[in-house]
Order: sequence, then C-alpha cells, then structure tokens
Amino acid sequence: MKKVLLASTALIGFAGMAAAEITLSGTGRFGLVYTDDPVAGSDTLLSYRLRLNIDAMTETDSGVKFGGRVRLQYDNGDTVDDTTEGAAELNAAMLYAETAGFRFEIGNANTAFDSLATLYNAELGFISSTTGSYSLFSYDSYNSGPYAAGQANRIGLFASYSVGSLVARVSYIDYDQTVSTDSEETGIALDYTAGAFKLGAGYVSNAAGIADYDVYALLGEYAMNDMTNVGLQVIGENGAENDTTVTIYGNTKLAGGVGLGAFLSGVDSDVTYANDYAIGIGANYDLGGATIAGTIQQGFNDQTYADLGINFSF
Repeated sequence: MKKVLLASTALIGFAGMAAAEITLSGTGRFGLVYTDDPVAGSDTLLSYRLRLNIDAMTETDSGVKFGGRVRLQYDNGDTVDDTTEGAAELNAAMLYAETAGFRFEIGNANTAFDSLATLYNAELGFISSTTGSYSLFSYDSYNSGPYAAGQANRIGLFASYSVGSLVARVSYIDYDQTVSTDSEETGIALDYTAGAFKLGAGYVSNAAGIADYDVYALLGEYAMNDMTNVGLQVIGENGAENDTTVTIYGNTKLAGGVGLGAFLSGVDSDVTYANDYAIGIGANYDLGGATIAGTIQQGFNDQTYADLGINFSF
C-alpha cells in the first residue's frame, strides 16, 4: 500500500517555493473466504475490497512537509445507512507535518500501538489475517471508513520521532472532544533495529475507548537471511478476561516466487476458550505486480478459517 506505483502528480511552480503534489495509491483484493460453523449465513463467501488513498503534500522553503490523506474504500457487505447499501465511503481526514525525523498527525491519526513494525507479521492469506496473535484484543488505529455513531467530534493526535535505528511513537484519541470523559485512548510504542534483529514494545490504555482496559505487546523478530524471518510476540491485556497470547511465526520466500508462512499461538486467560492454542499455515505466489495467497487456520474458538485469492497494490 505504501509503495506508490501509479501516481497523479500536480506540480505548482512559484519562485522560491517547493513543489506540491497530489498522489493516488491503493490496494485491491478478491477471493474466497471459508468459515466453518458460521454464526449466520453461508460458510463460503466471495470477498472483495478496493481501497484508494488520496494524499496531498507540500514542502516549505525550510524543508518542512505538510500534507493530508483521505481514503475511499469499498468492502463487500458495507452498508452506508439503513436505506443505502453497496457504496464506497470516504473516511475522516488526517493532516500531518514532518521534518528531520519528526512527524505529527491530527484528525484521523495513526496510533502508536497499531504502528508497531512487526505486529502484523504473523498474518496469512490474501486478506492478511490471523486467528492468533492480536486477534483477542481491541485497540484503535487509523480508521479506513467513517467513524462510529456519536463520534462526529472525535479527534486523534499522533507523534513519532526516528533517530538511527530507533523509532518512538505516542498517540491520543478523544472520541468526543466536546465532552469530558475518562475513556480517551493513549498509546506509546518503540521499535528498534539491531542488525538482523527487530524489537518492539507498545502499551495502550483505555484501548478502543474502553475505560480501564489496557493492552501491551512485546515483539521480536530475527531475519535469518534476506528471504526468511522468524518472530516471537507476547501480547496481553489488563481487563475482564486478562488474556495473554504468546505467538511464534515464520515467513520464507522460496525459488520461483513461492512464499510460505505459519504461526502458532497459545493463550492464558481467566476465561475458558475451546482451544488454548491457535494455528495457521499459508502460502503465496508472486505474479509480478500481484500476489495469489491462501491460508487455513484454526482459532481459539475451535473455528476453522480459510481463504484463497489475489491482492495487488497500485
């Protein structure tokens, strides 16, 4: 998504001023998704999504970049309201300023915890999902669609600073800045790279706006070579269930564009799950501009999940 392959750029030339640009980028995916014993409906569905990012940026004479993003997205099954269904939707805007390793965002901002570099590296399949790892926990992130009802006055703040191999982040979300509450989400995170090792740690309080619900993560990953990595994740919560998951995962690229991945998660909790483990395997094939990928997984609820499809970026 972050690699722009197709861009529409508007250059505005003024004497002594830097260029401004508007860039389009996005992702698409489509395929089959299977879930055994679904809560309702068929166990096999066709799934597709199109995401279009609209980014605008300008740079001052002193080298400070100012910009913003809005996202247009349709995910099959989306509903706009009680009477309108099947339409793409714009999300709330994010604005930012960036200079010398420092970045500040306001609005529909990213969050510190969600930005951890290796948090999502146990995901598999064309949808990029996992039934282990972070799947039992709630926390907020950049919102791809409209805010929930009652969040018209939601405001997010995010700041990050990169120096050498260290990236530090902090974020804050007030779900209604016109009302005083005790459930604003606050997060911090650190990522550090040392040779072949990547280390990360994050903590978020009042996660997802739930008062007195906190989530933490300790992450580590080792690159065995340019094609293979293995990782360890410890993710937990301070809440009603006090879940803690430990996940080991690995990903590798083979000759001919074939990739393989797998994860195994265990859970310790104050509640009883059908399984005390979740497991998944996946494979993908690079088509040169697109990827065909699939996975089969079993979750803590003893439910089997599988998908097979194609995703691409532009």
